[in-house]
Amino acid sequence: MLRYLHLNGPTTRTQLGKITGLTRSAVGDLVAELAAGELVSESDVVTEFARSRGRPSLLVAPRGEAARVLAVVIRDDTLRAAWVGLGGSVGTVAEMPHDYAPGDPEPSLDQLTTLLRGQLRDSRHPPLAIGLAVPGLVRATDGAVALAPRLGWRDLRLADELRRRIDVDAPIVTGNDSNFIALAEHLRGAGRDHDHMIYLGSELGVGGGIIVDGRLLQGGHPGYAGEVGHMVIGDAALPCYCGGHGCWETQVAADAVFRHAGVTVTGAHARKTALADLLARSEQRDTEARDALTAVLPAFAAGVATLLSLFNPGRVILGGVFAHLLQHAESDLRTAIAYRRPVLSNGPVDLVPAELGVQGPLLGAAEAAVDAFLAGLRTGSTATPRAARGADR
Repeated sequence: MLRYLHLNGPTTRTQLGKITGLTRSAVGDLVAELAAGELVSESDVVTEFARSRGRPSLLVAPRGEAARVLAVVIRDDTLRAAWVGLGGSVGTVAEMPHDYAPGDPEPSLDQLTTLLRGQLRDSRHPPLAIGLAVPGLVRATDGAVALAPRLGWRDLRLADELRRRIDVDAPIVTGNDSNFIALAEHLRGAGRDHDHMIYLGSELGVGGGIIVDGRLLQGGHPGYAGEVGHMVIGDAALPCYCGGHGCWETQVAADAVFRHAGVTVTGAHARKTALADLLARSEQRDTEARDALTAVLPAFAAGVATLLSLFNPGRVILGGVFAHLLQHAESDLRTAIAYRRPVLSNGPVDLVPAELGVQGPLLGAAEAAVDAFLAGLRTGSTATPRAARGADR
């Protein structure tokens, strides 16, 4: 019931009964329990839906101002955090530079601790859960960051380390940032109503997330599915930062664009600036910039065709450089994909740009945190919010 309210907003008791199959009195008891925990509120607004049956029905809504999760996005240049209420409302985003030391997580942990303590100090209510979006491989089995290559982190139990530093008893969930973007786009963005979809995004590297049967695909132990940037379909002579050779992202990410532009750029900040400059120039119809960006189109189409063969998604959502290709070279892109697609595929590929932009990983981290809280409610393992504990007494 709470998940439905979180995703769909205010709903009458009558409709909640239809959705859950529960009796009117059972719905009333559950709503009262959730209201006592400050998770939902009720109003005496009588909807037309209720009036048509001659019986008033109270409107139940998630209490987004009190029942909130804390979402955190870790990037190699910035750290971002925001409170996200049940229902998806995003509060003010706090941001600070990320002065990380490659291979040493301690400076990053100190900065994260400062950021989180500031957020917790300024809130009247504790978080239901905390979600952390990380630019790297995260083990689904224990939430540890197995490898964040640009940060140099290996086998970092990030949630445990932060729990030791901050006073919070809520669940802390960690996940790959691209997987979280896919989750957010599925629930609140361009992937709504699509239970089979793929998100593909490109900046300095390539990230992706795959939704199958309405659930984020994690794969088997330890849960590294979705690393589409490291499909081995490129030039085997090109080394990838992951240590392998021939990874897809060596053909379609920023370094490939720079090769086609004939420029050499080193350092994460300089590369991000150079890529942003190329994108801006391409938007202004600079021929050289647009040619450098569209030069990756054949390799990108080959990767998309491969993913279509493997997963048969109903929709493919594109972000970053890939969204730029869709916007400015859609016809060529579709032609290139059609040339490589499986013979048994029917109809045009449903390609759309991502809707959530920079909010994607933040909202994805929030959704993962909400899932962790709801999972705890189902099993009885989630700590009850302090407001609810007081009401229970």
